[in-house]
Amino acid sequence: MMLAIFWQQLRKSWIMILGWGLGLAVLGFYLFDIYETLFVANANVAEFISAFPEELMAFFGQRGDLITPTSFLNLEFFSYMPMILGIMVVSAASGLIAKREEDGTLEVVMAQPIHRSTVFWGKLLALLVSLTLILGLVWSGFAIGMAQGGTFDFSLWEMSRAFISLYAVLLVFLGMALLLSMILSSSATAGLTAGFLVVAFYFISSLVNIDEKLEGINNFSPIKYYQGAAAIEQFDLGNLVILLGVTIVLILLSWMIFERRDLRFGGSGGFRMRFVRKSAVDKED
Repeated sequence: MMLAIFWQQLRKSWIMILGWGLGLAVLGFYLFDIYETLFVANANVAEFISAFPEELMAFFGQRGDLITPTSFLNLEFFSYMPMILGIMVVSAASGLIAKREEDGTLEVVMAQPIHRSTVFWGKLLALLVSLTLILGLVWSGFAIGMAQGGTFDFSLWEMSRAFISLYAVLLVFLGMALLLSMILSSSATAGLTAGFLVVAFYFISSLVNIDEKLEGINNFSPIKYYQGAAAIEQFDLGNLVILLGVTIVLILLSWMIFERRDLRFGGSGGFRMRFVRKSAVDKED
């Protein structure tokens, strides 16, 4: 039964997979050609970019040489992908189960002899595979673009490390949105809250490069442990472990709450924050 739920959820996600995956793959493909056109064949442009204020570049996490291939990829793609794809991920995760409760479709599923864990893990696995396929398509666009250029001194595996780091930080946002959807009033509220947190994390981690006083707050931002294109040159396994560890905790908390709380079906009234099932006294009332 879990496999059936998995395939049903995955089929619903094909537009999201193709839209985001192919769209960003095309962008990745042309980035390599843009780099060679601007910085390899045109030294004047390289000098112009190098004249940008250090504070502006620091906001995007750029320090030192701004015209190396890895710095260019970070500035033009990896620096802002946690926020762009993060919004997509929290939107999908916040409605993964809660939205199905609101529209009443989960009521039909749960009317069958199906355990809650089957529904939870089947849908979650489909979302994880969807995210993997999206980043896989994007990576393919990068790989094709890289193969056509001759100025890049890193391998496909080294480039893949940047995508692994991106995948890990997106998993944290996924787990965060899923947990919020289990405890907040509705999927819309959870999505908006999670989206706000993603944007806040992004700006805090960007502004800390300008104002070191924000470092204390930045320690709680998942983006602090996101490596971006820097992972191409040097991969920090410790940061990856931190992100994966936080993801596991968030997902397990979401699962435990979903197992214990009341299901809230469409037409049953507004959502209320509840962590455990109703007691016998509540039912009698």
